[in-house]
Amino acid sequence: MMANKLWSILGLCVVFSIVLMFIHSLAVQRDYYHSSALLGSLDYQMIIRSMKYGMVLVIMVFSAFFLSEVLQDWRIHPMQYLLVGSALSMFYLLLLSFAEHIGFVAAYVLGAAACIGLLWWYLQFVLANWQGVNLMVGLLCLAYGTMFVLLRMQEYNLLVGSCLLFATLFAVMYCTRHVDWYALGEKKEREVNATKRFRAGRGMID
Repeated sequence: MMANKLWSILGLCVVFSIVLMFIHSLAVQRDYYHSSALLGSLDYQMIIRSMKYGMVLVIMVFSAFFLSEVLQDWRIHPMQYLLVGSALSMFYLLLLSFAEHIGFVAAYVLGAAACIGLLWWYLQFVLANWQGVNLMVGLLCLAYGTMFVLLRMQEYNLLVGSCLLFATLFAVMYCTRHVDWYALGEKKEREVNATKRFRAGRGMID
């Protein structure tokens, strides 16, 4: 069961990479045609560069969710992963559309605040755990803040982005170093079978 969940998450990452590529091509097109009198080519390039960190952000959040499922016994459905990933992807569309009217910095702050606020509200129902909600919101604030700084550091953005991915991988490996993945899968399977037997028993009684 856990293996199926992992494959579902990987599939969603592929889907969101395609979505981000579409938004990226839209930004390139609008830059080419100078669609906004307010934004210059440099501003469009910053928007385009921000999209290159889109998958880093999605992977970081999905990794945090998956770790929480493994270590804290949280139950997060793939559909909920899909909705959270959609909110993360929507940020870049908001950034592009708002920036053409209010400027890059204001659009970045507004888009990040909107997405963080939306996820803060939604995760209250998904996690039903204030500690987990605050942890995820803190992670998002840190991620958006770091990404904004990276956009101002053009010479080091590839280096820092690579380091962030490496740090995410290290965090996953460190937190799961004592996890028995085979036992975890068997535990989930036993829980599912027990639930099925319980429901079948209730059906016979009814």
